[in-house]
Amino acid sequence: MAYLLIFLFAFVFTVTAVPVSIILAKKYDALDYPKARKVHRKPVPRWGGIGIFVGLILALLSAYFFIPQFKELIVPVSAHKDVFKVCIGIVLGSFIIFLLGFLDDVIRFPAKFKLLVQLLVASIMFFFGVKITGIGIPFTSIYLTLPLVLSFALSLFWFCGFINAINFSDGLDGLATGIVAIASAAFFVVAILLNNGVLTNSAQMGLSAFLAVAVCGAALGFLIYNFNPAKVFMGDGGSLFLGFMLATITMTGTLKSTAVLALFVPIIVVALPILDVALALFRRLRKGMGIMMPDKEHIHHRLLQYGWSQREIVLLMYVFTLILSIVSILLVVLKMAS
Repeated sequence: MAYLLIFLFAFVFTVTAVPVSIILAKKYDALDYPKARKVHRKPVPRWGGIGIFVGLILALLSAYFFIPQFKELIVPVSAHKDVFKVCIGIVLGSFIIFLLGFLDDVIRFPAKFKLLVQLLVASIMFFFGVKITGIGIPFTSIYLTLPLVLSFALSLFWFCGFINAINFSDGLDGLATGIVAIASAAFFVVAILLNNGVLTNSAQMGLSAFLAVAVCGAALGFLIYNFNPAKVFMGDGGSLFLGFMLATITMTGTLKSTAVLALFVPIIVVALPILDVALALFRRLRKGMGIMMPDKEHIHHRLLQYGWSQREIVLLMYVFTLILSIVSILLVVLKMAS
């Protein structure tokens, strides 16, 4: 019941906040105008990220006051001091990453500056305890605790990878939003399984479950306005923030498990965006382009060139992400049964 309630909070608050963000975007000319690499044909408000951010924050605040299980989880008592510290990091990190994207939707920062801020945010999160401390070796029962330097490097890579994977996938109406909704739902199920099973049991895993179901609610609330034909885009404010939240959910949830599959479950769920990022980096390096420079050769752009419609591509990506999510959940179930 607690999870359903926070889901509804996030969904309702986001549905309510997005129209306000549309009005603000039109008032301050925060519009995405058609360009050569764009697929839309008329200006579209691009401050939808405000609605997502506000909706999610209000949902978490409401959960604190109206959901006892959530409040008990994050209060700074001795048993949950690590969770309280993590929450401070999430509040600080999410605000900075959202502000970066929000301003970039109007000012357009250099790519190197945006990457630098992402690394700064990831470093802040590491300091507040959101980090990868070890990895399982595939096909063995060995779990390696990482030295501090490697833990720091892998944590930064993980954060920046998730942030940019969602950002890069935000190229068609509803594409990134739907992927985030499906992925966060999968991470919620995995967190519940791990927290109630034999693989792990921690307060951070409980926090991960609450965050995942809240992100799912916010994403679905935004999808009402963002599915083709989109009335609003999430912009970098929304995509960077959602990527940050997915990274946080996995690092406080799945990656807190010492199970060998812990590192691979999140990668399987968001395999499509990760593959797209990897191909983009390879393509741009081969052409001598900046790795953060935009182009029109992403997977969804290629499918458009082959004659697929936006809706067909988006639904195809949804199906693939859903299948991969089911596979990841089955892996966890099988591991628990073994």
